[in-house]
Amino acid sequence: MKIVLTGPECSGKTTLAILLANDLHVPYVKEVAREYLDSLKRLYTYDDVVNIALLQMAEEEKIKAKHPPVLICDTDILTNKIWCEDKFNRSEKWLTDALIMRNTDIYFLCTPDFPWQADPQREDANRRDIIYELYKKDLRQYGKRFVELAGSVEERMQKINFYLAPQGGMF
Repeated sequence: MKIVLTGPECSGKTTLAILLANDLHVPYVKEVAREYLDSLKRLYTYDDVVNIALLQMAEEEKIKAKHPPVLICDTDILTNKIWCEDKFNRSEKWLTDALIMRNTDIYFLCTPDFPWQADPQREDANRRDIIYELYKKDLRQYGKRFVELAGSVEERMQKINFYLAPQGGMF
């Protein structure tokens, strides 16, 4: 089973991925963009975002090779596709193809209702709602199963646990 936490900046993805991985006693696929961007000594480019997508998929394959019963991903290539389109008005066809072909059982789409926390890599404090709608549009367009998460971390975890419990239909 593959679970992806996705959504705009500063919406709780990493916190939820870590909590869920700890609850299920499995590793999680970290977001590689932060380390990649930290290593740059310049502004990122379109090619950097494409390279980050490749690294994100490689990180996913690395964790998947450990055969965890559940693969929890703190973002995936949907983020790179949206990032390319939003910042550079273009995207590689293979990103869309990979998004369609890579199997994800469920996306948890994080609403940007957490207070903004500035950091050097975050750049869309006033556009989080717009970007959230881009995620929702793409998830619908590509027929991906997703659940919207809002509220506190505790409320989000309750909703995740409901959807992952036997009565929620995942296990």
